[in-house]
Amino acid sequence: MDLNFLKNVNLVKELTTQELKIFSSKLKTVKYKENEFLIEENKDSDKLFILFKGKVIISKKITMIDEQEKIDKTFISLCADDYAFFGEIGLLGLQKRTATCRAKTECTLYTIDHKDFMSICKLNPEIGFKMLLEIARKLSGLLEKTNEDVLKLTTALIYALKS
Repeated sequence: MDLNFLKNVNLVKELTTQELKIFSSKLKTVKYKENEFLIEENKDSDKLFILFKGKVIISKKITMIDEQEKIDKTFISLCADDYAFFGEIGLLGLQKRTATCRAKTECTLYTIDHKDFMSICKLNPEIGFKMLLEIARKLSGLLEKTNEDVLKLTTALIYALKS
């Protein structure tokens, strides 16, 4: 585990060196080939991912006008230089995934599941508190952006319907 890399990941940036060692001891290293799925929308999962090497694409299925065809719409591309973590909702327990994540290139990721995270929280509540606070910050930011997007789309729809 590359602790110097992990120190830059927002999820664990507030952890002390000792706390980071405890957390990293529960991480597993996984590799994915180009175009391999890490997460599939609407499938159950309880894992959080930290992108260590490579690039991933996060997409969501959108329904076309005729409601028969659904296509993937890429919402974000992440690379290791972003020190990105994702799948945080799954870390809270077995959840249906809200998006699909696919390896754009060969990738190496660190992952932890709900059971291992809860084990850390029980033995080291300070670690759990710091990480859950960061997850809450991220989800709060995503909710704020979603609200802005809904407002823009609603405004655009109103203008389109007036025409």
